[in-house]
Amino acid sequence: MKFKSVYSWIVVSMLSLSLTCSVGAESLQNEQLINPSMTKSDNAILSDIINSLDPEDRENVTYIDETGKVLVNKESLRQEVIPLEPVSQVTYKNSNSSLTSVTDTTYKNNRYKDSTGQLYTLPVLQPKPACMGNHSLTPMDFSTNSASFPECRDLRNGPYRSVWSHVGFAWASTRVHLPSAREIRDNNNGYNGSTGFIYMGGWSNTNMAVDVGLQHSTIYNDWAPFMLIEGVKKPYTFKPRFEPDQEVQMKFYVPSDGNIALTVTGYADGEKISRSYVEPAPGWTATGNGNLIKRTTSIGQIQDRQDYNDGSYIRKVRWATSYIGKDSEDNIPWRNSQTYDYCSMPRSKVVVNYVHGGEETDSIFLD
Repeated sequence: MKFKSVYSWIVVSMLSLSLTCSVGAESLQNEQLINPSMTKSDNAILSDIINSLDPEDRENVTYIDETGKVLVNKESLRQEVIPLEPVSQVTYKNSNSSLTSVTDTTYKNNRYKDSTGQLYTLPVLQPKPACMGNHSLTPMDFSTNSASFPECRDLRNGPYRSVWSHVGFAWASTRVHLPSAREIRDNNNGYNGSTGFIYMGGWSNTNMAVDVGLQHSTIYNDWAPFMLIEGVKKPYTFKPRFEPDQEVQMKFYVPSDGNIALTVTGYADGEKISRSYVEPAPGWTATGNGNLIKRTTSIGQIQDRQDYNDGSYIRKVRWATSYIGKDSEDNIPWRNSQTYDYCSMPRSKVVVNYVHGGEETDSIFLD
């Protein structure tokens, strides 16, 4: 009888210990959730995304999947995402016309609005350069563009300066100066939608285009991150907006096959911050196979409303301390030998203070 009592005590104790361990394990699992406001499956997806990023880019991460679902490692980041919808018909006041307004139904490529009705002019995704064979660059190419290069062309959506890498890279980092109020003049809500842009991106192994970086706000005189990806239904812009007249660090890379990342580090609202944005992007390879990376300064305008004399300008956009490679541990300084070509369109409106493939200062004057 005494033996049975002891046995019962042992069984009860083991059950009690088992329950305690189970509760403890469940509690530990909850603590390990990146964002307790999301489901475990969403946390698992985001965990994989975060682990694929450079370690220094993991603090504030926003991932938007193919369906537009937003996953964030801090719930406050969800409020920073601004989806954009295409605009097919807009009414503008045209200061250069006797008409009080102009209604245009052809704006279908690069004019967007957010939920408040604010208008945005985004870049038009370009086709990948077709002639990717070996060719030599002359000094003229470095400061302007190759005279015979067929991909350097007028796309009817604003002037630009681009630097294209050779194919085979998956990671690039640079520091770039955001112009002060005196160094930029544009009109986002005007007839042409002129908008200053400083961005990176390029083309994938399957020729799918990506433009990601910063767009200028005429109203606020600051710079908002944006992501525009071919094959993805909606482009996005984000808060907080980065302050003008500062040097920010911008990174564009492929953390895993089929995903691209943009990280921007700089000052916003008087505080130094870093934000990482990740989206699916068809055909981009983490090995660099088939990828071509670019850096671009531009004044984006509404497609086919281009005006090279509207008075806009962007000055002293200095790109420097540029690196390129496979990833954050396997990269080298971006120089001429890593550069496929350069393009200034049109040459008469673009001024380049050229140093080498990874450093130059760009200015565009539409006067």
